Amino acid sequence: MILMWLGSFVLMMFGLSQSQKVAASLFQNFQKKILDKNLDQPSMVKMFQLCLSTVLLEASPQKSLYAGMSLYNLRIVGLRASALVMCLSTVGAWWVALLGMSFLSFSGAFLLGLCGLGLITVILTPKVRGVLQWIFMAGLFLVGGEIMLRNSNVLIMALGQSDLAFFLADGRFSAVLVILAAAAAISLLVRVEFWSLALGLSLLFVNVLSLNGAIALIAGERIGRMLLFWWHSRSLNQDCRRMGWQFSLTSILGVILGMLLAGEVRTTLNMGFTSEMASYQEKSAQYVILFMVILMVQLIAQMVWGHFGGNKQVEEIQDPKYISAVWTSEEFASPGVLAWAKTKIHKRLSEVRYHLHGLTTLKEGQVPEHIQVRLKAEEAELAKLEQVL
Repeated sequence: MILMWLGSFVLMMFGLSQSQKVAASLFQNFQKKILDKNLDQPSMVKMFQLCLSTVLLEASPQKSLYAGMSLYNLRIVGLRASALVMCLSTVGAWWVALLGMSFLSFSGAFLLGLCGLGLITVILTPKVRGVLQWIFMAGLFLVGGEIMLRNSNVLIMALGQSDLAFFLADGRFSAVLVILAAAAAISLLVRVEFWSLALGLSLLFVNVLSLNGAIALIAGERIGRMLLFWWHSRSLNQDCRRMGWQFSLTSILGVILGMLLAGEVRTTLNMGFTSEMASYQEKSAQYVILFMVILMVQLIAQMVWGHFGGNKQVEEIQDPKYISAVWTSEEFASPGVLAWAKTKIHKRLSEVRYHLHGLTTLKEGQVPEHIQVRLKAEEAELAKLEQVL
């Protein structure tokens, strides 16, 4: 019976992840036009507008973060623009926050029925079909949540009066700390972004999980995402490694401060209504507000880091260590950004091959050995990357 509850949760997560992907696909052409304008603008205001638009059109903080680092690692944009995209990546959670606010406030079945009728219509433009698919996936998320709540008795009966049930409902510091650590560990394995928000919503409404525990789920996932980002960036060149660990550490500190602040905000919100007697819509709004508080503090911490980290003088000569296959996988890569970057990579590869060809016309010893070795290594890395993309 517990599989029924788990199946509805999987349906909920599928709708969430697919709606993000369809949204990014819809906005891909707009994103390309923005990237063609060159993010490296002399005006900070103009650069901010372009970077923010790039992130908003991605609708995924994780993909925007990896895209920002990839653009710098591939030497397509400068340090300031790359750091700004990374810092603003948290804003990409706007779509997930909107879905959270709509949870149990809008009928998912209505969206599925409306979009289903539209999708079986033959005469549809690609853009209209894409919009209907986007709304359809949002409807799957909402329907999955509704089914999961209807099957919540299965979960409650399974937990019963066990120690685990009391632990999950315990909002004290020790229990919250364990949930925080568990969520961080799970995020290292689960690639679906914001699984913690969906799980928190489902468990919170049936009083299986305390609100403090639900907040810890979100914070734990954000910490896990930053640890994973540091782990993936450790194999890049020197400056990217520096950016990776500094950004990850700053983000983790921001999440911890955001979780503490969310606890204070929760007290203020509870003055308006009690969580035990609140309606589903009020609980959803309260939880999403606390979710946004954590992200807002994390964003502020990232922007503070970007002010200093984006203005650091870097060495001109870096190791030819580019992004690996992990960065181009489905859950981490931004299809629009990487598709745009592929032409830039091809251009740089042609330049490197031109320089290598020129070395054959020079006398031995005119070009230092380490420069020749670096050019050959860079050619091999770029050629491999071009095939992957």
